[in-house]
Amino acid sequence: MVIAAVACVGVLCAAGTAHAEIVARNATGGQLALNAKGTSSVAFVRGTRVVVATRAGKGNWRSVNAASTTPGSTVMAFKIGAAGPVALVQSSDDRTLVLVRKRANAWQTVRIANVGPTMALGWPGLALDAKGLPAVAYTRWSSLNLNTQLQLVRVDARGKPSTQSVTRGGFPRSMVPPSAAPVFVGGRLHVVEAYGFDTVAGAFEWYPEGKTWTGLGIDVSRGEFPIGPMLAGLLQGRLYATWSISMAAFEATPVTLAERVTNASSEFVLDRALTSALALPASGAEVAANQWVTADELGLGGDNVVWAGTVVGGDQAIELDGWIGGLAAAPKAGRDILMERGGNLEWYRSASQLSTSVRIRATPGPDGVGINGEVEGAAGGQVTIYRERLDGTRDVAGTAQLSAGSFSFTDAISTRPLLYRVVYTAPGTGIPYGALSRPIL
Repeated sequence: MVIAAVACVGVLCAAGTAHAEIVARNATGGQLALNAKGTSSVAFVRGTRVVVATRAGKGNWRSVNAASTTPGSTVMAFKIGAAGPVALVQSSDDRTLVLVRKRANAWQTVRIANVGPTMALGWPGLALDAKGLPAVAYTRWSSLNLNTQLQLVRVDARGKPSTQSVTRGGFPRSMVPPSAAPVFVGGRLHVVEAYGFDTVAGAFEWYPEGKTWTGLGIDVSRGEFPIGPMLAGLLQGRLYATWSISMAAFEATPVTLAERVTNASSEFVLDRALTSALALPASGAEVAANQWVTADELGLGGDNVVWAGTVVGGDQAIELDGWIGGLAAAPKAGRDILMERGGNLEWYRSASQLSTSVRIRATPGPDGVGINGEVEGAAGGQVTIYRERLDGTRDVAGTAQLSAGSFSFTDAISTRPLLYRVVYTAPGTGIPYGALSRPIL
């Protein structure tokens, strides 16, 4: 299942983006990666072209057409290794998966998988070895009997793929195609897989043992199925994995973060969000995900939503103004962020871990709606208050000056329903920190 969305459209979203670097206009679905020197690149699909844009200097991004693809295809994973950039691109019907990579001065496309009309491919994962050669993990899923097969593919320097089956016999059965991610652990490939069947949602870490594979359960919950990617990596000998789970019975879509050294442990780090990135800086794992407010919560019909990108690290949850598509550890303990705002892909760099947190409280009163809150980590400056709409547009209700990190504002409006967002644009970086209220009906 592929879920993609744009947080907002229209010129109003441009407010406060003076320091944003536009990677690509009129583009969505980007994936962020850094090379060994800390240079950022973004891979995305525009029409029938797979595009890789690389930062060539401040505000300067150079794009190349790396491959052709079918309309509606999506970049599912993107990494840069010793041999250059590598992207996984999947068709809109989830039946074809190809690998696109830089090889010398040209680009090469390698078909990884293609399945028939009763089959589908799960969200694939990508890892690169020390030489930059790719390993791809993905699942084949049958819509007829819900059986699955986990596959691991290695691609050599010439571009020849070799495939081995990690699981056989249809195990585990799943209501949707399971997501998977390969990880190099002690020089050997492990594969982490998330599945969901018969009110049980779980995850395995598969590792080679002799001539077979053994699965270690790293999480099990009462739920329906995974949504979006499985993201995994190794930090200081610990394996981390994160993914989202549908728990419709509890009206939740929690983001799970699992950790394993010898024994595995896991926790929900957000109650309702779609996981989009995992960063592993020396300070610990950080998860990027997108929370939302639905039309139903506003008492309206339709499937529209308003998104709020969120970065969770340790006990901090930092909200941003828009959909966050990428998060990566940058040089000198910095962070790179990829966001979708105003129909564009935007890039930001912070010199350190994100730490500015915005809080909002919206209270109806006789004179309108009182909006107040705090911006932790900012003593001065101002915030902008928006009235959000489910169609992706919004109005500026006004601005408020910060006083000792706090703000207060009254919106003299009587229409309902109302959904507010407060945005603080950090000086220097232009990062749009935000806080999305819950609906006022």
